[in-house]
Amino acid sequence: MCGSMTIPCPAGGPIPRCRWKRGRAMPDIPRQLGLAALTEGYRMGRFSPLDVAQAALDRAEGPLAQLNGLSSLDHEMTLRAARDSTARWREDRTLGPLDGVPISFKDSFHIKGLPRWHGTACHAGLRSGVDALPVQRARAAGMIPVCKTAMPDFAMLMSGLSSHHGIIRNAWNPEDSPGGSSSGAGPSVVLGVAGVALGTDMVGSVRLPAALSGLASIKPTQGRIAYDPPGSYRSAGPMAASVDEVELTLAALGRFAEGDHFSAEGAYRPAAGFDPAGRRVALWRCAGWGDAPDAATCAAVDRAAALLADMGAEITEIADLHAEAEDYEAIHWNMLHIGAPDYFGLPPEARGRIHPVVGAMYDALLGQSAIFAAEVRHRLLVAAARIAAQLAGFDYVLSPALPVRRFAAGLPCPDPASGMASHQAFACWFNQTGWPAATVPVLDPGDGGVPVSVQIAGKRFDDAGVLGLARRLEQARGFAIRWPAGPHM
Repeated sequence: MCGSMTIPCPAGGPIPRCRWKRGRAMPDIPRQLGLAALTEGYRMGRFSPLDVAQAALDRAEGPLAQLNGLSSLDHEMTLRAARDSTARWREDRTLGPLDGVPISFKDSFHIKGLPRWHGTACHAGLRSGVDALPVQRARAAGMIPVCKTAMPDFAMLMSGLSSHHGIIRNAWNPEDSPGGSSSGAGPSVVLGVAGVALGTDMVGSVRLPAALSGLASIKPTQGRIAYDPPGSYRSAGPMAASVDEVELTLAALGRFAEGDHFSAEGAYRPAAGFDPAGRRVALWRCAGWGDAPDAATCAAVDRAAALLADMGAEITEIADLHAEAEDYEAIHWNMLHIGAPDYFGLPPEARGRIHPVVGAMYDALLGQSAIFAAEVRHRLLVAAARIAAQLAGFDYVLSPALPVRRFAAGLPCPDPASGMASHQAFACWFNQTGWPAATVPVLDPGDGGVPVSVQIAGKRFDDAGVLGLARRLEQARGFAIRWPAGPHM
């Protein structure tokens, strides 16, 4: 029998395979099984968490790696967790509704024993000595870590360009981008590697990839999911095939932790039922900055607004958020300022291996002053307060998740002439305000492509309401998602 094997996955290289001797025929595990069918299968003994984990590893090393979406994995780590879950199911002592559910983690998370590149060839892929807080929480819920997923250099792009992984591609169409910076996360769910993928979100890096893969997601209230190292500028967030799976993951991970002094007190509690009637919803169809929404995106937002109006929600269209071009530019600069120590702290020979697009972005910081950086931060604080005041009279905001339904895999953004951040206009302000924001597919484009998603944002700590509204849209959308069979390259 093959022993423990940890596999880093360099772009374009052969994928080592570890074939496990099995005592019985491997049951057929559908890629998109769904949580209810998964747990029923465990309960009835049709298959076990070990069966599911073995299938997940095969898919990670197969179709996910073909898309450059796999960062690393460890067979024995995954199978050990799966054996433990199998025993709990057999002995009727499960740890909760997520016991035995496979989960993937963005490469930015530390997982003990696995290498961490943070998406860039600048790093040596040193193995982590500890599990990050979200990984610890997932293990405590009985989830099975399958792999780490690929991302762009230092999480600085909203697309799948990486100096370490190569071009990360979309599972629906390899010619398309999966978005970023949680680039491999969406494909890992679509391909059945994971039931849930955990990414991170500074300006939309969970929501955009989820939307481009036809998945539900949430960037929770800032601090709701404890994270380490602590920071006030990014959130961990789950994506999955349904809102229910997203919410169950948030309930498992969304608790205060001493290791993150920015984490919110208490724990996330799902709400029982949600009625949109009487809820005040701001309809934000067009942003005055960045890429213009395409026809399919506009149709998705209009459909969601009509569905909510039919449920009794009070829909009021707003022209735009009260943000200027300089405010959006400040978000771009602030993101680079946050990442600068990681890059400029490396020796010159390591910095020379960065993806040229990201390297050019960092190089643009060299002529800036500390005063400029302080002005950027001050501008963001003022703009976030202005936007929060503008939206104070509403319960929720309905908008596009991103302005386009697809863009080419080899591009850093839909229109490079408009800037690297031109497709994040609808997502980025809810990071600055700390508000929860979810995405959910609502429109079947009719061409076999990715269903088009919308974004629902709400006030701080109303994560349950945001997910409740997303769930009602999911229930009312009127179509079942036809998941792709896998990459055709």
